[in-house]
Amino acid sequence: MRFHQRLLLMLLCVLFCEQLSAQQVFGQQVFGQQSDSTAKKLPPTLPPTQWQRARTLDVKHIALNLRFDWQKKQAFGTAKITLAPLSPVSATQAITLDAAMMTINAITLSDGKSLKFDYENSDKNNNLKIYANRTIAEGEDITLTIDYHTNWVNIPDPNSLGGSTGKGLRFYDKTSVEPRKRRHCWSMAELNSNRYWFPGYDDLGDTRTSEITATVPKPLSVISNGKLLETLTNADGTRTFHWKMDTPHANYQTSIAVGEFLDIPRTASLGTQGKIELHTYGFPDEKAATEASTERLADMVKFFSEKTGVKYPFAAYNQVVAHDLPWGMAGIGTSTLSENMIDDFGTHADFLYLWDWLEGEALAHQWFGNAITVRDWSDIWLHRAFSLYFSNLYCEYKNGREEFLLYNHGVFSLGSTFGDWNGGLRRPVVTKHYESAQAIATDNFTYFRGAVMLNTLRQQLGERKWWQVIQGYAKANTGKQVTTEDFRKACEDAAGEPLDWFFDQWIYGIGHPKFVVNKSYDEASKRLTLSLKQTQTRDSASAYPQTAYFQGKMAIELDGRVETVWLEPKAENTFTFAAEAAPKLVNVDYENAWLKEITFEKSLDELLYQLQNDNDITGRRWAMGELSKLAKNEKTTSADKERIYAGFRAVATGKSYWRLKYMAILGLQGLLAPGSLSALSPSAPPTKSEAVRFDDATISMLLTVIKNEKAWTRAAAINFLGLTCDPKFADLYIGFLTNESDRVVNAAANALGKCKSPKAFDALVKLKDKPSWKNQSLISTLNGLKALKDPRGVELALTAFKDLASPRWTLAVPIWDYRIAAAETLVALGKADSAYPFALDCLKKAIADDDMNDIFNTILLISTLADPRGDEAFALTKAKLKDDANAMTALGQFEEQFKQAVKKK
Repeated sequence: MRFHQRLLLMLLCVLFCEQLSAQQVFGQQVFGQQSDSTAKKLPPTLPPTQWQRARTLDVKHIALNLRFDWQKKQAFGTAKITLAPLSPVSATQAITLDAAMMTINAITLSDGKSLKFDYENSDKNNNLKIYANRTIAEGEDITLTIDYHTNWVNIPDPNSLGGSTGKGLRFYDKTSVEPRKRRHCWSMAELNSNRYWFPGYDDLGDTRTSEITATVPKPLSVISNGKLLETLTNADGTRTFHWKMDTPHANYQTSIAVGEFLDIPRTASLGTQGKIELHTYGFPDEKAATEASTERLADMVKFFSEKTGVKYPFAAYNQVVAHDLPWGMAGIGTSTLSENMIDDFGTHADFLYLWDWLEGEALAHQWFGNAITVRDWSDIWLHRAFSLYFSNLYCEYKNGREEFLLYNHGVFSLGSTFGDWNGGLRRPVVTKHYESAQAIATDNFTYFRGAVMLNTLRQQLGERKWWQVIQGYAKANTGKQVTTEDFRKACEDAAGEPLDWFFDQWIYGIGHPKFVVNKSYDEASKRLTLSLKQTQTRDSASAYPQTAYFQGKMAIELDGRVETVWLEPKAENTFTFAAEAAPKLVNVDYENAWLKEITFEKSLDELLYQLQNDNDITGRRWAMGELSKLAKNEKTTSADKERIYAGFRAVATGKSYWRLKYMAILGLQGLLAPGSLSALSPSAPPTKSEAVRFDDATISMLLTVIKNEKAWTRAAAINFLGLTCDPKFADLYIGFLTNESDRVVNAAANALGKCKSPKAFDALVKLKDKPSWKNQSLISTLNGLKALKDPRGVELALTAFKDLASPRWTLAVPIWDYRIAAAETLVALGKADSAYPFALDCLKKAIADDDMNDIFNTILLISTLADPRGDEAFALTKAKLKDDANAMTALGQFEEQFKQAVKKK
């Protein structure tokens, strides 16, 4: 994702996730399961049953020898495959392999004899049929050499400008529009995608060793799996790299990346277990940033080795960065990661919670996915959810329990699970009934609901038994293929009790409980009675298994004391607790371990008390959400609303964890200035600088936070204060334009622009020269000028838009970052028309280059400019892409945005 987009999208994501966590993640009743209808409907049906592929071959080893043509976007060379049939093959029968959209030139045996073959130019299984013209016995090894070249071009998906995966090899090179792009390519290895760049056999049950020899022009390097055995320098200005992986692995776990890379070596010391070599291959001009962004890698290896009880399972670990990749892929022993994770020290410190998550997830996959591998795609959560959850566990270890509860588990895992449920994605974590392997392996349920269930299981078992489960499972199954039942057995061995009920309701079934909670206190008996009623109904639109009533262990907090209860699978569970006085705080599901919705009516006093005093940070966040609802209620008195505002201010200035403070600031801003948070959306049009008046207590709170806090929390307070548009704070904002956090700098620039101080223009223009990672200072300057609306800003914005800025503004690529900010600034200054001719010229060049990224990045600029002449640009693009249905869908969405923007102007 381009940095400018990433910055805004991350802010937006945080904002939306905070709202999500208040309304959904932390328990409000906003999601309803579909109830039965009296209308006649066809009974629901399950998706087709997906059976494991019937194997006919045992592939033993595959050796690729490749070269690449960037102009044609092709790989060409040979695949030398050693295999044995699992049953006899007669002289008239064929050995079948998978080879998608290729040109097969010749196939020979190890003795040089040419073989006949039939090839169907498709991506189907068994589309390459090879005839040996003799009987091949069951288990007899033969070696085939296939001379081929690829034809499939892994085109970027214009519906995902932040990066996409696709299939096969993605080639990336400089273009007329973006001459600073780096030449490189990478493979998309997931599922059945490797068949698009080499012939093989795509089946999880078939594992083989591999080696890749690839020749590329200097100064490019090749990164693949296993160990780099040798590098040869050739007389023709090329180099040949030879990689080999001796651990058998599934076909999809082979990967390659080609580019100009610099190795950042590290060593993970594992005590008596020895040391592991670690290699991060970054871009040469990002050496310091690559070091900054991977400083925790060795510690991660140590953490996962200790916690699983299994030493890192391969000889070395490699990770390589790639452009145009939205997240990451974990090949065996080598991961390919989005270059977006590479930041300088200051920027990476602000985004630790995100990019450590990516790096940790890819590394954890080496245990849960590459060393322990599933037999069938239906069990793929044992890769995906485990890798995600263990990355979250590392974040908990390194960043603290509260960060894990609020962010990793709360905002993302729970929030994504509920979001998908509400959007209609409702299937079990494990099922044989799904549309495709691609769907079950990549949708959020595989990752996020699976991770939530692992956290629920951890709470159910307790810490000691949980880690016994993990170590028992890892030690028993490393180097093996597994199913979910193998994991269940490991759980039951550690727990000493059956857990089929847990797996049936959470893993093999769909849905979650909806609780209505009531409490009463009896003064005479000194006992609190708590009832939990389950009100969920069956989703009549689904034929998947569903649990009528959920059961399990749950933690209840009473004035800081945590009690554990067992919920029976019935409509209502009632519990009584001894209490000398009516508890001021009752928190159901301490630390939010259950996937649930909850309705628990509390008084204003109870909610304010919980907001300030709950030992459970998720309980405090839930109270914050409930208080927000009360503050928005027209029946709430002004005095009570002021008490709520005061409660939020107290959290923001108190001793709470920084993310809860941040949430309190955003929450209060949403209450006092409704609609102001949506202005952070990348698609939001420029807004008028209308001053908002806040009371003295709020201003004082904001100034205290700005003085004492850092990064995101300070930036949130500056953005909030900036809504006043008061020039008396100009010097304050100017002082923070030199802050070490670019989140703070950007907020200060925006606020300075809004206040319209006479000092603003010069300070903002000066800011562009402040050294920063990937143009952040320039972007902040442009954002400030957009808010300032000083016509003197046109020249700078137009210069940035045309990418004619001083070289110090740019560190490598991408260059689109500040062009988007410049376009928004020109719109705000009423000079978008001056930039349109340049944008149209860029589009014509992109169309001539046939570069999908450039085409749609330029269309994004044209949509942002909203110049009525843009109709011509859309017409040209439609003519170019008329036969590409996916691209036309994306273009239609951009055109609609463009038309709406033109109307608003």
